[in-house]
Amino acid sequence: MRSLRAKLLLAFLGVTLVAVGVLGLLVGRSASGAFEDYLVGRQTGNLGEMGRMMDEMMGPEASRQMVEEVIGPAERAYLEAIAGSLWVAGGLAVLAAVGVGLLLARQISGPLRDLTAAARRVAGGDLEGRVPVRSRDELGELAAAFNSMAEAVGRQQALRRRMAADVAHELRTPLAVIQADLEAMLDGVRPLSAEAVADVHGETRLLSRLIDDLRDLSLAETGQLPLRREPTGLGELARTSAARFAPRAEERGVGLEVEAAGDLPRADVDPDRISQVLGNLLENALRHTPPGGRVTLRVGPASRPATLEATVSDTGSGIPSEHLPNVFEHFYRADGARSRRDGGSGIGLAVVKQLVEAHGGRVWAESAPGQGSTFGLSLPAAPPSDAQPANHDKESQNGRV
Repeated sequence: MRSLRAKLLLAFLGVTLVAVGVLGLLVGRSASGAFEDYLVGRQTGNLGEMGRMMDEMMGPEASRQMVEEVIGPAERAYLEAIAGSLWVAGGLAVLAAVGVGLLLARQISGPLRDLTAAARRVAGGDLEGRVPVRSRDELGELAAAFNSMAEAVGRQQALRRRMAADVAHELRTPLAVIQADLEAMLDGVRPLSAEAVADVHGETRLLSRLIDDLRDLSLAETGQLPLRREPTGLGELARTSAARFAPRAEERGVGLEVEAAGDLPRADVDPDRISQVLGNLLENALRHTPPGGRVTLRVGPASRPATLEATVSDTGSGIPSEHLPNVFEHFYRADGARSRRDGGSGIGLAVVKQLVEAHGGRVWAESAPGQGSTFGLSLPAAPPSDAQPANHDKESQNGRV
């Protein structure tokens, strides 16, 4: 930064010196010439363009000798006083330029020095380092941008740390169950039966599901998730997804319904990924709906043009309002104990959010304690040339699965 300050100061000082020198030279020559013309004019009685007339009549050399004879000691002292004043004024201007240059150099190099120090702190792991914003110019914008970047890096770092801890916890739980069951079988405490093997197999499936969800989540967050988009009938996809969960709903004593509007255009989506999204939402709804409750999957046009909408509603206990903004975060649980007991991976809704946003859509959640919950998503419709209504969506088909 010192070199930058020195360069700025030298540049400003150099420009000032050149300007003062040129100005002093021009003013000195102009003042001397005008004063000499004035004196000659006083001697001859003509105060007009005497210098030019004398040069034409007498020649430059004779004219100069005549001016020398006219100018006396007093006049020379006056001209020297003018020149001295110009030099003093030039010196004062240079000193002022040095002061102004130092001030400007400090104003420019100071914020850059603060920015460098803050960048080094961030590079050393101190993500709390910030740069004071002292102005609204480009340097102020640079400081504000650096602060925003540091905050974003801090959030991402905290998210990575929390996610690593959550992944370790989620992996440890089923592994501990598997280890305990196997040790019990080896020690003869628990007999080797089909039920015992089924319990271990269930935990391994939970582990496999968690690993698959983590992989999809990582790919979606980095923009590397492959999508095989094609015109897809969203109503038929909803009915197929609901049919997969019909046995589980019946086992839990929960009604499962599908409502699909008629004349729906096709959606421009990857059918496998959206089937995964609907499956995650249905699984979440069934997990939190008590026996005798109802889960409804609705598909229809959205309020925005060229957009389709799907919602999954349940009659469960609902979600407190303070938890709603966080339900799509990694491993977030409004009721963590119940989610682990029921076998949730903890990132199903986070996967939903990333997959839908990878399609250019959005997700939302609405709920109130004791009134159930509704999770919704919007997806783009296929282009008009490809968005003819599918045969299975030409008529409204509502029903209980």
